Amino acid sequence: MILQDELDKNPRLHQLVKYGPSAFKQSDYGLADKLKNNSVSKIYVSGVSMSNGVLKTARDGADLGFEAMIIEDACADRKLNNFQKTKTDEIPKFGKLIKTREIIEELNKNV
Repeated sequence: MILQDELDKNPRLHQLVKYGPSAFKQSDYGLADKLKNNSVSKIYVSGVSMSNGVLKTARDGADLGFEAMIIEDACADRKLNNFQKTKTDEIPKFGKLIKTREIIEELNKNV
């Protein structure tokens, strides 16, 4: 957890508190508007519940016009079956699965 002092020191850090699975639809932060105001077009999503919070945040982001990238090896789920089903049946409908190494490779190209 980021301490308030760190948030105050770095204007690039923001605290978002969500009250449901989707960071876009279940928070009072206005995430989509803040991202769009900063010319963000691609989101990278990871988390502890691939079939719930990750799925809903990524799908809502895609519905709002963002390119949704789900970081497969940075996600988990309570049940392997839920993880696999979400990965194969849900995510391909709106987003793309990627691995952490792909993000690192992309970042290294832009250096």
